[in-house]
Amino acid sequence: MLKQLRENTKTILWIVVVAFVVSIFGIWGMNIRSGDQRQEVASDIVGKVDGIEISRRLYSNKYQEIYNQIKMQRGEEFEMSVTDQHMLLEQTWENVIQEILLNREIDRLGITITENELVSFLRRTPHPQLRETFVDENGDFDYQAYLQALSDPQADWTELEKWGMSVLPSMKLETYLVSQIHVPEKDILERFNEQNREVTARYITVPFGPDDPAYEPAENEIKSYYEKHKEDYLEPEKRTVRLIELKKEPTDLDEEDVRTQLEEIRDEIIGGEDFAELARIHSEDYVSAQKGGDLGFFGKTGLDSIFTETAFNLKIGEISEPVRTSFGYHIIKAEEKKTEDGKEQVKASHILMRVEPGYETVDSLSTLLQEINEAIREKGFEEGAKSLGLETKDPAPFTRGFFIKDHGYLPRVVNFAFTHKIGIISKAIEADESIYYVKVLKEIPERTKTIDEVREQVIENVRREHRKENARKIAETIRKEAVTSGDLEAVAHSRELEFSETAPFKIDGNLPGIGTGTGFSTACHMLPVDSFSVPVQGDEVWYIIRVISVSSPDMNEFASQRQTILGELIQEKTSEFLAGWYRDLRENAKIEDMREMTLN
Repeated sequence: MLKQLRENTKTILWIVVVAFVVSIFGIWGMNIRSGDQRQEVASDIVGKVDGIEISRRLYSNKYQEIYNQIKMQRGEEFEMSVTDQHMLLEQTWENVIQEILLNREIDRLGITITENELVSFLRRTPHPQLRETFVDENGDFDYQAYLQALSDPQADWTELEKWGMSVLPSMKLETYLVSQIHVPEKDILERFNEQNREVTARYITVPFGPDDPAYEPAENEIKSYYEKHKEDYLEPEKRTVRLIELKKEPTDLDEEDVRTQLEEIRDEIIGGEDFAELARIHSEDYVSAQKGGDLGFFGKTGLDSIFTETAFNLKIGEISEPVRTSFGYHIIKAEEKKTEDGKEQVKASHILMRVEPGYETVDSLSTLLQEINEAIREKGFEEGAKSLGLETKDPAPFTRGFFIKDHGYLPRVVNFAFTHKIGIISKAIEADESIYYVKVLKEIPERTKTIDEVREQVIENVRREHRKENARKIAETIRKEAVTSGDLEAVAHSRELEFSETAPFKIDGNLPGIGTGTGFSTACHMLPVDSFSVPVQGDEVWYIIRVISVSSPDMNEFASQRQTILGELIQEKTSEFLAGWYRDLRENAKIEDMREMTLN
């Protein structure tokens, strides 16, 4: 009975924790119970797009849909961290916004679906699940059986029709947009020539030499550079917040509970139960659990030192007492030992149980969150925290999408700060290792740093420009000498500069020391044979290039490559056009993010 109960323990605790998380935080910041045990009703609206409301149910359903797809792809053992969940929530948010904006455009353009279009689409495009339903004896999709089923008047295809009606309008919208894209024949021929022409070139490298002594720019140079490059010193919009942080730390009782469970599992193994089978059931090292806890052979370095020392001290077949490492508690079984290349190795298996907040810890945290809610409502953020003996913290200003100093990556906290006004206080916001309450303190608008703030940076940039310009003048002189003498190599040797010759390369080919898709490559493919380039900038160098040969592409190959190149160009133009079209659509929309709940 005890064994059966333990086998279900993970599932039971998982359900309890998930129920807690859902009831407290929901899909994105659901309300918690108030002190009088009345369940606060979370707003059903999590956002708006040009006044069109996004319901919590729609948002939650879309999240679950995407999550299920990921789960199917990665397997049942896949677990998401809080950060992973946030990223998925953001993806869900963007998907919902996109769906609303696309549906609005579909309505605006009057796009409709006829019955014949729907039937034709369903015949041509079986739903992915139906591809798994209609299979032949070889396990392949049986298209004829699918068509026969579609023709059955007794079959109810209502849900399939709903699916078709949900995806067809967007497909027609995309078809309408893509129909505006045209690829001229000259573009196809130009791409063919680029991809197939090979160039060989010789070149001199002129480095940006150091200034000795260091160049000291005049004040007018500093000001001129600053004015020309002001956009480089643009400081994005920032926020400052005040935080109450609650660490999600397991208690001593949680530690003892995990240790006790592992001791009981060890007793069962000593009593004859199979180690590998219990590892598959209980171990939270999901990679090794699938192999019965097998870690293979390892040496005395590379793994946790306590774990390694324990494994090496065990006799073959011996099972360790529970051992604590930074990962949790382990019981370890030594399987085999050997010496290889003079170094000892041990083959071991383990069962890992992580130490995480248990039910009572979660329950007490839930109670504390209720108390914090009440205290903040009654006394305000600062006094409420003080009344409960909680510290408040004021991290440095931060920008959207970046880390908060001393706290790390807290995307939901950042999101709250940028979607709420000064003085607004959040409900509990969960992160990987802590739970936060947030009060927005200050909105710092975008600004350009003053010249005094960036003076040293500007001076270094002016010095670099000075070195760059000096090197360019030398490169210009070298080019004139090369044009006059016609011998690039001789000029390089006379100035003790690096002279090199490339192997034949295509425009997208990798050039050792130069790279792929550089200005060097583009210049080579534009230069006529035997002509000298103007100075071409590289990474802290200038190049003087002379093309010595160009191999013309075989036009007999054009016909065979034309369709592929056309497809590439259409794909590129389509991606660029659709991305720009949607970007404009989104930027012009008024989007209100109301996912995080507030206490105000």
